[in-house]
This record gives sequence, C-alpha cells and structure tokens, in this order.
Amino acid sequence: MGEKNRVKLKICGNEFYVVSHDSEEYIRAVAEKVEHYLQNLMDRSPTMSTTMAAVFAALEFCDEAAKATESADNLRAQIKDYLEEAAAAKSEATELRRREIELERENITLRAKVSKLEGGK
Repeated sequence: MGEKNRVKLKICGNEFYVVSHDSEEYIRAVAEKVEHYLQNLMDRSPTMSTTMAAVFAALEFCDEAAKATESADNLRAQIKDYLEEAAAAKSEATELRRREIELERENITLRAKVSKLEGGK
C-alpha cells in the first residue's frame, strides 16, 4: 500500500485528524457527506445533540453499507450463475458442433453408398 495521508477535518465544530491510505480528496468528500447529514438532522430537530445526530448518522451509514454489501453479494451470485449457464451453453454448443460434423460425415458416407448402389444397377 502507498503512503498514508493525514487530514485535519472539522465536523460540527469538532476537529479530527484522519490517517488513511485514501486520498485527501476522498477523505474530505466523506467528511463533507457526514457533516451535511449531521447538519440536516440537527436542523430538523433543534433539540438533537451532536452525539445523538452522530448515532443516527452511524445507524444510517451502517444500514446503507449493509444493504450495499447484500446487493453486491446478490449481483456476484447472479454473475456466477450466468457464467455457469454460459459455460454449460458453450459446452452444449461444442457438443452439437461435434455431432453435426459426425452426422455430416455419416451423410457423405451414405450418399457414397447410395451412389455406388445406383451406379451398379
């Protein structure tokens, strides 16, 4: 992994230092999302403390992450199924091509026998 970034953030009047391998731009974008979410919660409910808003935000973000993970898992399972179906279809197509060639050869052999029989009359 690359170098760690140390970023100073201010969220709801509180300063934080975040150390991460993520870019400073990414860290700031995430912090901005958190700040915006917390401010919206506290604006809608003026009696809500920063701590309460942070707990609600944590619940919301964890819920979103869990649902996104579940969705990604479902998509991976669907892709796996599609790949297995595609492999089975490819195998079936290969077998059908092999059988077609076999029948073509048999047809040529039978035509030759018929032609030989007709020529012998």
